[in-house]
Amino acid sequence: MIRQLIEKAALKKISAFRDLDGWLTDSEALGLYLTARKLPRNATVVEIGSWQGKSTYCLSKGLRSGNVYAIDPFNADAGADEGSREIYLHKKGDNNLLEQFRKNMEGLEVLKKIIIKQGYSHQFHSDFEKIDFLFIDGDHSIPGCKADFEWYAPKVTVGGYIAFHDFYEDREELGPTWVIKQLVMGAKEFRFHRKYDTLWVAKKVL
Repeated sequence: MIRQLIEKAALKKISAFRDLDGWLTDSEALGLYLTARKLPRNATVVEIGSWQGKSTYCLSKGLRSGNVYAIDPFNADAGADEGSREIYLHKKGDNNLLEQFRKNMEGLEVLKKIIIKQGYSHQFHSDFEKIDFLFIDGDHSIPGCKADFEWYAPKVTVGGYIAFHDFYEDREELGPTWVIKQLVMGAKEFRFHRKYDTLWVAKKVL
């Protein structure tokens, strides 16, 4: 009961996320916020896949201090995820996605916590020595998601967190589901933390 009241209050603090374009349930937004809230001061959060800032906002609101590094090409490229490409391009239209992202984050007063990395995840993994919270929500193909995990997960600090969006138990053709089942579950360095709808979160323990 107490946890429910705390989470209800937390969700109210980030309710503005609902006004941004993207795909995130109330529970998933809460999961990002609460996980970011657990991080130490001056934390490094890396988000792979930002779109228009729906999840970026939740991470930034939860972060007490530090930065959210938002990695996205901001060109509606869904990578090898053929099923999503037409949806993204249709939503983009003639909009400048990077400018829209900046405008969204500035309007919600979190831009000062965000460092934008315009481009693809393979371009930036060497930029980080340590990551306190890694959120993988980019290329949902198996090769794409696997590459993101292999590039970035080793940099997650002990006590830090890794999360994947779009984990569906019975859809192993999806990159997040495949990576979680094949590479994360059972790995000695990660321990399952909590699941918020399709947001799957683990803690690095070794």
